[in-house]
Amino acid sequence: MKKVSPQQINRLFQFTNQHFVDYYDVQLELVDHLANAIEDQWQENPEKDFETALEEEFKKFGVFGFLEVVESRQVAMQKRYHQLMWKEAKAFLKLPKVFITATCFMVLFTVITRIPNGIFILAAFLLPLIVVYFSTLFSKTKKKKAIIKNNNRKPYLLESLILQAGQVGSYIGFPIQVFIFIPDHLMSNFWVGIIYGALLTAFGLVFYITLFLLPRKRDEILQDAYPELKWQQV
Repeated sequence: MKKVSPQQINRLFQFTNQHFVDYYDVQLELVDHLANAIEDQWQENPEKDFETALEEEFKKFGVFGFLEVVESRQVAMQKRYHQLMWKEAKAFLKLPKVFITATCFMVLFTVITRIPNGIFILAAFLLPLIVVYFSTLFSKTKKKKAIIKNNNRKPYLLESLILQAGQVGSYIGFPIQVFIFIPDHLMSNFWVGIIYGALLTAFGLVFYITLFLLPRKRDEILQDAYPELKWQQV
């Protein structure tokens, strides 16, 4: 039976790249599918030209091409990423890390309810925190480019999420928005202290996990998600 050659495999990678597939694992999935489909066509018609067979197979993906496949994989990996986040977050709700979580909450609660204008102090603290977030994210984006260059490949989808902090930056302004809508007479209220203290604790935990903890475990996470990487240098 006629087989797809290594040169034609490279052409399939080039083809997926030309059609805006930006993740290596999705490329691998599509290249494998296309190669098998082309070989199936050759089983019926061995004389069919490779490019003709490729175009015929691509048309089967419909008007949007590979977009639906990419989006499906993104949804699956986003879910996996959120599961990783929740797993790490749960560790901070159990001994011994729960003491760290409780201490952070009590400090925030005390600042809000006991210190005059304490909530304004916290709001002012959020601004440099945002700067730290984006500067760290910029550094990890540079690291992502270096990884791609050194490995001569596109990033894995989950790898991209880890290095981009799962795009949680879109929610970074939420604590400030909550602060803006708190009426002045409730600024030092006990329940506001509870709610806002818990909110800031949760956000601090999320940013620590996404910016530092998961990137530090990147190799371990990727080797678990992509077993073939256990035999490679990630």
